[in-house]
Amino acid sequence: MSATKPPRRRQGDGTRALSKRLHRLDVLLVCGSGGVGKTSIAAALALDEAMNGRRVCVLTIDPARRLAQAMGLDALDDREREVTLPPGAAPGGSLHGLMLDPKTALDRLVAETVTTTEEQERIYANRVYQQVASSSAGMQEYMALARLFELDRGGRFDLIVVDTPPAAHARELLDSPQRILRFLEGRSLRWFLKPGARMGRVGLRAIGGSNGPILGILSKVTGAEMIRDTTEFFEAMQGIFGSISDRIRVVERMFASPSTGFLSVTSPERESVDQAVTFWELLEERQYCYVGTVVNRVEPEAPPSMATPDELTGIDGIDESLAARISAAQQDHAALAGRDRSRLDELAEATGSALTISVPRLARVVNDLDGLRALAPYLAE
Repeated sequence: MSATKPPRRRQGDGTRALSKRLHRLDVLLVCGSGGVGKTSIAAALALDEAMNGRRVCVLTIDPARRLAQAMGLDALDDREREVTLPPGAAPGGSLHGLMLDPKTALDRLVAETVTTTEEQERIYANRVYQQVASSSAGMQEYMALARLFELDRGGRFDLIVVDTPPAAHARELLDSPQRILRFLEGRSLRWFLKPGARMGRVGLRAIGGSNGPILGILSKVTGAEMIRDTTEFFEAMQGIFGSISDRIRVVERMFASPSTGFLSVTSPERESVDQAVTFWELLEERQYCYVGTVVNRVEPEAPPSMATPDELTGIDGIDESLAARISAAQQDHAALAGRDRSRLDELAEATGSALTISVPRLARVVNDLDGLRALAPYLAE
């Protein structure tokens, strides 16, 4: 197989084009579907920016611990953990990593918003709160946006890189602030927050009394204690919901800021390329900053000439059968490389001035700092 060469860059972009664009950003959201190497690309970009002298924090929602391993940490949690940079880092550069823990993030929000310890403990002990806080699938996007707000507000970092949750539809990420706000400001939530909705005599009268048909049905389904826990949860969380709304509005404005960029990570497969183009179209429609697309695991370009079966059989140890298989493999490789190059050109044409960067299929697994550093030359071109 031919040696892996750095990819060709688009005309006019120049070297380190991606780094130049990242230098103008405070926040970078790395997006893409699962299984395309998104976490590795996010970590490699964060490491490269730190090596160039910036203070960088990378936030992941991925519970598989791949980011911690790649950055040389035993584990990641909701605290920012500093990564020891390899030799050669520019002065002032630093890298921190953290993994979103929805329960810890929500507990911290309660502690910041609720003034008394007694009230905090009452919320923590509420069964509905415990269920909501431990349901990572339901809390990820809520608390990811809130955690991004905290990191940006803290001012400790020059760049925050967010390894977003895998999304089958890019619109889910872009619409998440509005979706959260609609819930927090919706009629159902406002009903629970009304003083008369609590499970006292007034609240019970509102739904037909303790022997009424509504409470009877709900008690059979969930139990009367759970109904009380639910109303107490919403009542206790009223002030916190307001704080979440304020933060989400800030993040929504952050999405539209020119100092926030979106980078898509994809593969050369047809569906993945189409998703990247759709994502670019969505961002163009909303006038968000689309930095570009990293196409990962691209088949390296085939050599200009390939050995013929006759030439191969002239090599000791290669008979006609093996020569035929090697020749067929060369042809398959050339066809796959040609397909990938065509997809790259198609993507570059479709996404205008956005960068299109190809990262070849590497021989080694990216699971440590050396592996992340090995990606840097391809991301720099």
